[in-house]
Amino acid sequence: MAQDRRSNYETWREDWRKRFLSMDHAALLRKLPFLRQEQGMILTPYFNTLCGVSLTDGTLHAPESLSLMDEMNIYTLFWYAKDGARLTGEFVPFSQLKDASPYGPAFQRGNLAPLAAAFAGHGSLLEKALLMLNGRKLPTGDVGYEIRPFPCIPMRVLFWDGDEEFPAQANLLFDRSATDFIHVESVVSIASEGARRLARFAELSSMIE
Repeated sequence: MAQDRRSNYETWREDWRKRFLSMDHAALLRKLPFLRQEQGMILTPYFNTLCGVSLTDGTLHAPESLSLMDEMNIYTLFWYAKDGARLTGEFVPFSQLKDASPYGPAFQRGNLAPLAAAFAGHGSLLEKALLMLNGRKLPTGDVGYEIRPFPCIPMRVLFWDGDEEFPAQANLLFDRSATDFIHVESVVSIASEGARRLARFAELSSMIE
């Protein structure tokens, strides 16, 4: 079974590597002007880390180990971003993004509920972790910060701690333009990878798998 998963992973990686190599890279740089071409790679910030995709063979390079979802997020950003996509400044819950409503309940169960549960009683640790991702403080929630998984896909992390009557709650807001830059399912994986990083920085990794 593990060998099958590894084989599927390598097949997936090879497909996206070839897709990247087939792209018009000059057009990609115009479409996403925060990207840079240096040292034979297209470079992008990703969760406050600079990652690169080789122009020679399409492989991904980063100063830290990337998960399958991390790699998917970078490749799909490059592939799906639309010409003329722009931030709107209007932040909405995930379910209000274009084509996201069918995924809304699963997003609540798989992303928001675990995030709230992991940081219940640990708001100060969440704040510390958000600052480690270069978060910008917001005047919302017990803890509220904006982080940038990609420069074009800001994500607002809002947290309200629980008390004797109500459990802790969390929400993640995205610029309404998010699905102009990336596939809606990749917004889900961006949220998941963001939550994992926050839990790791807060030394609560066991709370979010």
